[in-house]
Amino acid sequence: MATLFDRVCVLTKKDQSTHRKLYFEVPEGAKKLHISVRYEPKYNYDEEYGLDLIERSMLKQAGEPLMTRGEMRAALPLDNHLSFSLDSPSGAAGTAHRGNNVQNFTICEDSADGGFYPCRIEQGVWTFVISVTCIITDKIEVAVKIEAEA
Repeated sequence: MATLFDRVCVLTKKDQSTHRKLYFEVPEGAKKLHISVRYEPKYNYDEEYGLDLIERSMLKQAGEPLMTRGEMRAALPLDNHLSFSLDSPSGAAGTAHRGNNVQNFTICEDSADGGFYPCRIEQGVWTFVISVTCIITDKIEVAVKIEAEA
């Protein structure tokens, strides 16, 4: 297997609601892609921060608290959430919205893991996209490794 991309990206609260594009080159003859993603931390265990964030969000969206303090506490700990997409040189190859902070995907012409499409692994520049849905910690370190199998 050939490593095409192996990097750690750091995301901060400034990256909220953005899309970080990571480009990698797929060589001729590749038949399968293996993508591994891991990000830390997953959770923010600061209870007061979490309760304050929930309350401020409800006030902003509804103009009033919609939950009791106990219901808000039951929603803790809050977690960071990232989604991942893949684009081939020809277009979209799928998206994963799983929420887990450790994910592995395999894509080839005959099969693909959930959210991705089976597709020919064509030579050229591909794009792996990190969509930042929610950052509730000061930063997130995202490790992305992409390998090709002939």
